[in-house]
Amino acid sequence: MDIIVKVSDAENENDVLVRSFKIEEVLPCFTTPGYIRFTAQADREIGEVIPVIFLSYPPGKVNYSPGKNSLTLHIYNRLITLFADGKVGVTNTPDIEGAKEILKVIGGIINDAYKKYLKYGKPSKEEIEKARRLSWMDIYNCLPKTNCGKCGYQVCSSFAVSVLQGDVKLSKCTLLSDPKYKANLEELKRKMGRRLFEALF
Repeated sequence: MDIIVKVSDAENENDVLVRSFKIEEVLPCFTTPGYIRFTAQADREIGEVIPVIFLSYPPGKVNYSPGKNSLTLHIYNRLITLFADGKVGVTNTPDIEGAKEILKVIGGIINDAYKKYLKYGKPSKEEIEKARRLSWMDIYNCLPKTNCGKCGYQVCSSFAVSVLQGDVKLSKCTLLSDPKYKANLEELKRKMGRRLFEALF
């Protein structure tokens, strides 16, 4: 099965990394009866942007393997695994049309990461390690700890867990924008690194 899915119409070849995917294998999904899982191959290698994608998502949504330079995203109610050579594996997809749609989304994720890569360069090992080590306690320790409930959570610890899991943005803690807590915000940036902080805020 060779189905080509175009994911970019950019005229300038340097504006995007991936232009298309070829769906190579379709199998029944293990978790959802009647659904499929599939593999596809991008028209270019994507290894240089995988660390950038890792730093674009909350730690609770992504598993990154630096040694293999591969990652799995837990998004859109499915697992999406990206490999340096451009191969992708996707679970929990309704049908081939659904596969085409999610490949367009994945192409967007890769090409957005490529733009960040061109703008900011390759993430440092230190920044990647900060993100890999980040825990909800690291976030909690930088919060105002007033348990004010303005963020929608009764206690700051629940809010910190939800930020790590990607269920809420740090900006929901309105107290962090108060000059009184500027040092807290700076400490969060230091612990996370700039890219992850921007993704979580």
